[in-house]
Amino acid sequence: MKKVFLSFDFYGAGNIGDDLMLEGFLDCFTDSDIGFHCCVPRNFLHQQYRFQKVKFADEKKRFEISKECKIWIGVGDTPVQVKSGDWFINKLESDLEKINRTNPEYYFAGIGAEKEAAERKDTFVKILFNVNHIWTRDKATSDILINDFEISPEKISTSSDLANISLSRIFSDSEDYKSRRYDLGFCYYDEKSEGEDLKNTGSFLKKFRKGKILLFGNEVNKKGNFEYALYEKMFGGINKYLYRNVKIYTPDYFAEVNTEELVRHYSECKTVMTSRYHALLTAAWAGCRVVSMERSSKVTALSEELGIKEIKKPFTPEKLKQGFEEAKVVDRNILLQMFRNASNSISELKKLIDNKL
Repeated sequence: MKKVFLSFDFYGAGNIGDDLMLEGFLDCFTDSDIGFHCCVPRNFLHQQYRFQKVKFADEKKRFEISKECKIWIGVGDTPVQVKSGDWFINKLESDLEKINRTNPEYYFAGIGAEKEAAERKDTFVKILFNVNHIWTRDKATSDILINDFEISPEKISTSSDLANISLSRIFSDSEDYKSRRYDLGFCYYDEKSEGEDLKNTGSFLKKFRKGKILLFGNEVNKKGNFEYALYEKMFGGINKYLYRNVKIYTPDYFAEVNTEELVRHYSECKTVMTSRYHALLTAAWAGCRVVSMERSSKVTALSEELGIKEIKKPFTPEKLKQGFEEAKVVDRNILLQMFRNASNSISELKKLIDNKL
């Protein structure tokens, strides 16, 4: 069997978007004899259940396993970023040392980049120089890599996010949003959330009179400053609001359930407001009315691609209310084109792999 190493190690940590991207990627290899290997620093039983084409192992075996693979692929996410801290760039630098020792072919598939990462340009350029080819998830990423990081255009192919592949199957037949249970699905995260923005967002939610609200997170972990911690800050103790029109939902991410179970709640929401890239994309495929909340250049770029409104900072209750009113269902043709772009990119990658192995 042909061996390929999946070099990103964040799969299974609790971010649903990561699962959607990985599943979209693997959906394109159902009839392939390629065996994928991935080493992660956490329990991986839930991932092994979902992604049986990947052989997961402990991070301690990373060098031992990866040196047996002639091809490395970084699948999905936003490796060229700094807003969430140095964790990703540090991992990429560590991988670069291993790559220089074993010299595999190195590819990035369906990845994103943020303009904010230009502050670490020299380090990222050193890393990207060693990548043989990059399929980006949107034109904005390609433009950033070419213009801000001066990566050769021949090294870059513009595509779409790999989650479009899995989401097109999961939500192949989304029902009309008007009959759904929740009037507003809300998913908010920002690495640098300001006190006034949180206060005003909480005020908007507490005064929401259009019906029922479902609060959820694309990142399911309640430890750390993710969605659920921000909801506590917004509401100043959320429990007293739960008996009214607000419900909090957390998918059972770490259980042995399939990816469809992790995004089923989108089909219960008429409208989704979010600052999360993959929550926005998932809601669009689920047929919800959608509006985004400004967070970073990647969310802005996706909003433009989907043809929807982005609520700009600073947030006020009035801006958020207007954004809710102006939310709309994304044109299905836009989504289908994104699906085709993503699928075509993996077809190109498969041909390269077959020629190399």
